Amino acid sequence: MKIDLTPCYILHHRNFSESSLILDVFSRNYGRINLIVKGAKRNKKYYGINFDLYQKYNLSWISKSELGTLIEIEIAVSKTSFNPKKAIIGFYINEIILKLLHKHEPHSELFDTYELTLNKLFANKNEKILLRYFEKQLLQSLGYGISLDYDTKTGSLIDPSIDYYYKIESGPSLDFITPNEGMKISGKTLFELNNETLSDNKNINEAKDLLGMILRKYINQPLESKKLYMSYTQIKNNLTN
Repeated sequence: MKIDLTPCYILHHRNFSESSLILDVFSRNYGRINLIVKGAKRNKKYYGINFDLYQKYNLSWISKSELGTLIEIEIAVSKTSFNPKKAIIGFYINEIILKLLHKHEPHSELFDTYELTLNKLFANKNEKILLRYFEKQLLQSLGYGISLDYDTKTGSLIDPSIDYYYKIESGPSLDFITPNEGMKISGKTLFELNNETLSDNKNINEAKDLLGMILRKYINQPLESKKLYMSYTQIKNNLTN
């Protein structure tokens, strides 16, 4: 099967032999795929191509097995420079996609959300809010049943003025649950997360706790991006003290 130029982002790359690369790619029309770039470090046709993360490319490849072979690459839109903190946050986004998205399952709307999130992130929009919206949309896109807009016990719409208990397996209700079953959360946070209108720190932090709790159910191993962010923060603090 031959795929002609199609929009893609590289989520991760690693060396393969002395001159080649293996790419983890998120494509708009074909989902997550793996490609080998033969002679990536020596072939003149890749001159000026760094296989950067967060850079939108148009890729062509041929695929006879689980691992496709890149045959053409062009830069779709040139990216602007960004600081290390934003790059680490982007690394986190890439990592949870790699952990949760099955190969060869197209998610064109999620691809568009990913692209928009990157653009806003590197335009210095509030990363804490951007991450919450992306996590929510990722979980919903993959069918993990995250419920935010109604009481799962009564069917009533969420009331922003009262508190709920969010049970991991089902969603929010007024029924008390223990901490190992879920968490207590304000209706305002649920309402604002659902409508993507998060504003104050209390609700942003509650949304972070909620989505983190749900993600941990499906990603049962430490994330390298979080370790990297902690190291970056520690180094930055040491330099400013």
